Amino acid sequence: MDIRDTDTARAWVEVDLGALVANYDDITQRAQPRVGVLPVVKADAYGLGVRSVVAALEALDPPPWGYGVASVSEGAELREAGIERPVLAFFCTPEELELAAGLQLTPTIGDEEGLSRWREIAARLVRRQGQGQGQGRGRGRRLPFHLEIDTGIGRAGFAYDSTERWLAAVLEASAEDLEWEGTFTHFHSGTAEGSTAEQWERFAACRAEFPAGAGGHVHASASGPASRWPQYSADLIRPGLFLYGGVDWVEGPRPSPVATVRARVVGVREVPAGWTASYGATYTAPRRSRWATLAIGYGDGLRRELSNAGFVRFGQRDAPIVGRVCMDVIVVDVTDLEGVEAGDVATVIGGPHDGSTSLSRVAALCDTIEYEILTGLAPRLPRRYVGAASD
Repeated sequence: MDIRDTDTARAWVEVDLGALVANYDDITQRAQPRVGVLPVVKADAYGLGVRSVVAALEALDPPPWGYGVASVSEGAELREAGIERPVLAFFCTPEELELAAGLQLTPTIGDEEGLSRWREIAARLVRRQGQGQGQGRGRGRRLPFHLEIDTGIGRAGFAYDSTERWLAAVLEASAEDLEWEGTFTHFHSGTAEGSTAEQWERFAACRAEFPAGAGGHVHASASGPASRWPQYSADLIRPGLFLYGGVDWVEGPRPSPVATVRARVVGVREVPAGWTASYGATYTAPRRSRWATLAIGYGDGLRRELSNAGFVRFGQRDAPIVGRVCMDVIVVDVTDLEGVEAGDVATVIGGPHDGSTSLSRVAALCDTIEYEILTGLAPRLPRRYVGAASD
């Protein structure tokens, strides 16, 4: 089935690319980075379809400076889609670095072992291709990298307070074999102003030890800091969740909703008082009721935590989920909703931020974060793209 054709789909994800572009413009204007924007499009653009998302961003004037991905395979997909801008791969395994060079991806380097490996690959490329042959990224030129500084996240990066241990090696490599294209850090609590300010101070103190002109483009802010504290925007910002309509803070700017999960009614039935719903019979009808079965379940990424807790919406009317979420279907109580019948479409996730099915509300009911809800939407849900940017 054509993924754009949802006329007969049992359930699907509707992606508003116009809203995504509006969120991009909003956060860019708030942050005012000196160089540009590095949208994070890892995990298939947070589950919404990387090729369509990037196509919408590529149509902007100006377009993004580059794109951020987690893995070499994600970078390869962007190259296959014809993207020639810088693609920053945040987590390359040692075995993947050779592939990254071949795809002209830019790895992040956060330890001397990775630096040495990337330098060796660059030297081999120069010997194999000869100096000055070609002008592409990584062809006949020094290979680019972004230096990661660990200011407190503790998962990767050179220690901010130990430059005497590693700076000389970085400078030597960038003088001979590599291009030091950027330097960045990652805020561990980007919605907490105190710790963010502390990490920024550590980052600045570390960079102050670099020789004048060294370090390339500076970046630190993901969605939270970029949308709230422009003083940390530096050269590039790395928005992710905000672009896709989500936030991980209580107070602050709200993006336009981008993703809406919809499902069709399979059938509607009358049940007597005392009837039970779904596996385990965890819900019992307190009265004679009308239940609708919707064609969506945990096999589509709908979380089981919504069992007997979540809602769906028919227009502006809420219907509670009763019983356990199954692999392929859920049951909802439509006793108080007139006119619901087989073939009708319900909103399962999405809508206004204060609504019963909003991304933030669903995440809260599942005791998780909005990132996990979006990236957990299964491939068997077709993605339908709407909005001006999808034309």
